[in-house]
Amino acid sequence: MRLSPTALLMGLGLSCLLVGLSGCQPKAQQSSTSFKNASSSSHRYQAKKPAAAVSQSSSQKFKQDFHPTKAQTKSHHYVKSGALTQTGQYTYDSVGTKLTLAQVQHPQTTLKSGPFTYRLTTVRLIRNVAETADAKKMAAQALNLNTVKSPYYTLQVKFTIINHRHQDLTTDGIKGIRLGTQTDAPLLTAATQLSDASAGKTVPANSRLNTYATGLASQGTAPTFKRIKIAFAGAYTATQKQVVAPSAWLTTKIE
Repeated sequence: MRLSPTALLMGLGLSCLLVGLSGCQPKAQQSSTSFKNASSSSHRYQAKKPAAAVSQSSSQKFKQDFHPTKAQTKSHHYVKSGALTQTGQYTYDSVGTKLTLAQVQHPQTTLKSGPFTYRLTTVRLIRNVAETADAKKMAAQALNLNTVKSPYYTLQVKFTIINHRHQDLTTDGIKGIRLGTQTDAPLLTAATQLSDASAGKTVPANSRLNTYATGLASQGTAPTFKRIKIAFAGAYTATQKQVVAPSAWLTTKIE
């Protein structure tokens, strides 16, 4: 079913899941991941910015005043700003989650579907360790889990949608991300813990949209997949006419 661009945003979150696409905002520890309630029974992430990943819960308050100790920041791998660019670099969010860049790739692979060209520019894997009680509670709530197994890993993809048509088009974003190339590999969708900032966005005529998505890759242990597959949903005119069909799968490595 096509997702409505006006679906209600629910403010939940994980503080800095999206670190590494453009870095945390050090001044305000800005939040950017929350769930989007598309129906009464399904949730999905909706990330506003690729910088931080916690928004304050609408149903429960969490302390967001965590400051790492001197011992936690003495390593040369520590990045105060949160802009993680090299594997091994780490930062802390405002509720006490340690985020470490585990893997990063810049594939620059493209896929064409009708008047759209999709270019996958960055793939990152983030290792998240909830080091405070509030960090664990917030992570569990944001992931729609009773408890969260720490560390947990989040997958981030950054991509560009190029519109070759002489007409503005609204994209439904990502149809799914498969964590592996096998047909039975885990599938992230809007209903299964995938955040897609592109869904419902307009790609201007003869222009492009730079956007991203994030999702839960694994809990407790590091994920073992070496490849991921991404398929994109359709796109529509202002009169709801579909002019871009769902794409084929685009495969890229993450190792």
